[in-house]
Amino acid sequence: MSEYRPEANAFALSRIYAQGWNAGKKLLASGKGDVSAPDVAARNPHSSPEERSRWMKGVTDAFASRTGPLTTSGGNPWHPARSKAKAGAS
Repeated sequence: MSEYRPEANAFALSRIYAQGWNAGKKLLASGKGDVSAPDVAARNPHSSPEERSRWMKGVTDAFASRTGPLTTSGGNPWHPARSKAKAGAS
């Protein structure tokens, strides 16, 4: 690569972050969300330190998102919990 284009690098890193996010969400969906950091790092497909770091950031952000507002009791990300009608109210 003879010409350095920062916007191309930023785009590539954003895609790597997204790959990490997807990998983290797949781990959570499979019920393997309690894996150790070395286990997750071993799944990282990238070789450069910057790419490895960005992928791992995506994974950790995906894990952190499981405690967000869309995972409330009685709901799911697509259909939030509905409030129950109070007794006697119509």
